[in-house]
Amino acid sequence: MIGIAPGGWIGGTAALIVVAAVACTDFMAPVPSQLPDVVVANPSFDRDIQPIFTARCATAGCHNLASQQLGLNLQAGYAYDEIVDSGSPSSRDMMYVRPLRPDSSWLIRMIQVDPAQRFHLERMPLGRDPLTGNQIATIINWVNAGAPRN
Repeated sequence: MIGIAPGGWIGGTAALIVVAAVACTDFMAPVPSQLPDVVVANPSFDRDIQPIFTARCATAGCHNLASQQLGLNLQAGYAYDEIVDSGSPSSRDMMYVRPLRPDSSWLIRMIQVDPAQRFHLERMPLGRDPLTGNQIATIINWVNAGAPRN
C-alpha cells in the first residue's frame, strides 16, 4: 500500500493514479522517435494519429499490450477500437474519444496544458515531455472530423 502519513493511506482513485504514474514513468526509456511537429488540418488516423500514440503513449510501462495502464492499449491495431466511443472507469463517465466533440473526450482533456481541463490530474504522457501544441491540435482536428478510421 502507498502511505501518505503515519496511519493514513491514499484511497481509491488517487492510489490508482499514483500506481499508474509510477508504472508509466520509465526514465530509462529511449527518446521518442522524431515526429513531425506540424498541425495536420485533415489528419488520418493511420498516418498522423497512430504514430503519435505509438511514439508517446504505447511505450514501456504505459499504454501497450503488456502493461495496459488503466486498461488502455494504444498500440497499432488496438488503439482505435480502445478509444473511439469507448469509456473506462478512469474517465469520469466520458468516452476516451467522442467523435465531433473534443471537449467531451477524455483523451483530449488529459493531454491539455490547463489542469482544470484535466480535472487537476497529471498530464499525459506521465513522466515524459508533454505532446507539442501541434500534436494536440492534430489530434483535436481528427476528433473534430468525426474521428474516422482512416
